[in-house]
Amino acid sequence: MTEIREGIVALLMETGHAHHDAFAATDGADPDWPIWYADYARDKFAERFGMEFHKSQLVYCLMKADIEHQGRAPDSSWPEFYADHMLECYAASESPTEDKLALYHFDSCPFCRMVVAAIDGLGIDVELRNIMQESQYRDELIAARGRATVPVLRITTPDGVDRWLPESRDIVSYLQQTYG
Repeated sequence: MTEIREGIVALLMETGHAHHDAFAATDGADPDWPIWYADYARDKFAERFGMEFHKSQLVYCLMKADIEHQGRAPDSSWPEFYADHMLECYAASESPTEDKLALYHFDSCPFCRMVVAAIDGLGIDVELRNIMQESQYRDELIAARGRATVPVLRITTPDGVDRWLPESRDIVSYLQQTYG
């Protein structure tokens, strides 16, 4: 995964430099930068990493990465943060049958119920971790993600690496693509 991560970081830096060159007259100012980035990099993500995105998906991914970066680690390297975000949310699992899955949720959340329905429909073994009933689960979620927003799917690989996948639609899409 490290080689792919380094490649994504390099592609994001290449895209950033190309964007800066294209918008040199405005010193890089472009409120629609995610659209420009998606146009520039979408095909390259597919060719280099097998990460297929519709333009709107890539724009959404870039915007989410930007929001997460600003909220969780604004002083960190943006290309590295974005690459980690993209891998965490969109990379295929290397060992899906061996991964342990846990869904952080609470019962009255409609987005959580949508994910639970997808889990039930696919017949997947997922540990449900209700953050309202068990403070330990809420604390784990905050420690990992910086907030207690649910649903979040925790994917633990056989070697103990955790991926934290937020957003109900992204979780459902991941589960359907991986286990459907």
